[in-house]
Amino acid sequence: MNRRTLLNGLAATGAALLAGCSSSGGDGEDPGTDETTEPGSSQSPTLQDTEFVVDDRTSGGERDEATVRFEESRVVVEGVIWGSDGCKTATLLGSDYDRESNTQTVTVGTTDREGTEDQACTEAIVEIEYTATATFEGGLPDRVVVEHDHGNEPVQVTEAEL
Repeated sequence: MNRRTLLNGLAATGAALLAGCSSSGGDGEDPGTDETTEPGSSQSPTLQDTEFVVDDRTSGGERDEATVRFEESRVVVEGVIWGSDGCKTATLLGSDYDRESNTQTVTVGTTDREGTEDQACTEAIVEIEYTATATFEGGLPDRVVVEHDHGNEPVQVTEAEL
């Protein structure tokens, strides 16, 4: 009889201990291992796609300009970068999104236009207008930095905040 009383008591104690473990987080989850509770992890946008288009090339001066526009799910950068001769065109060197700082960095450079390797090019400076579009899911970055790279180190042209 003592043995049955002991076993019943152990069973009840074990059940109580198990019930306590399953409710330690209040909602059945252990807050120490739930990655979605980390600041910004579930609210940070995700870069889905990037598009780059050269809109126009004209003779001009050494202009480096850019504007940033925040739309519903896109960041649109419209800019002008200068090329050293008539064979240059603009190219997207990078469109990088840093989750930690919630910053997108768009880097535009110049390169020789395709098919101009064996052609004589005007030695006049050209202004190259471009549009870079980045599509995001889950929001937009808080900050966008636009850089132009003429073959040395990238130089910041503009910065915009949401």
